[in-house]
Parts: sequence; C-alpha cells; structure tokens
Amino acid sequence: MNIINYDHLCYSDEQCLKQANILKRVMFEIVEIKKGRGKKAYVIKEYMYNSEGDDEVREKILNTIKHYETKMETLSKEDNK
Repeated sequence: MNIINYDHLCYSDEQCLKQANILKRVMFEIVEIKKGRGKKAYVIKEYMYNSEGDDEVREKILNTIKHYETKMETLSKEDNK
C-alpha cells in the first residue's frame, strides 16, 4: 500500500489523519466547465487539479486516510481493554 509518509515531521497519528483530510479536500475539488455555445452548451465537472500524476496522488491520499483511520481504531480498541 502506497501512503504519504509523515515520519520526518514528528506528527501524531491524529495530526497525520487531519493533514491527509486537508489534502483530500484540496485534491478532490471539482469545478464546472461550460462547453459549447448557446442552447447546445453543457456543463461538465472536472477535478480542479487534473494533470498527469494527480490520479496517483489522489489514490495515495485515500490510502493514507484509510491507513490512519484503521490505525486510530486499533489504538482506541487497545486503550479500552
């Protein structure tokens, strides 16, 4: 699984999850783009950041969020024992 590494920043797991959610909010922002003219105009929705490597970054962000959410769940289960 390919995730974003926050080890060099000395973040806690909760802070890493918060940063990943901020990245998700930025990278998954959608804009409406109008195509055509007049009555035949239509609107399509695209990601604001949609260049060549951005799909890999989006996948990495989702994997990071999933990783830290499961890590937080296992930590809370261990604390409740």
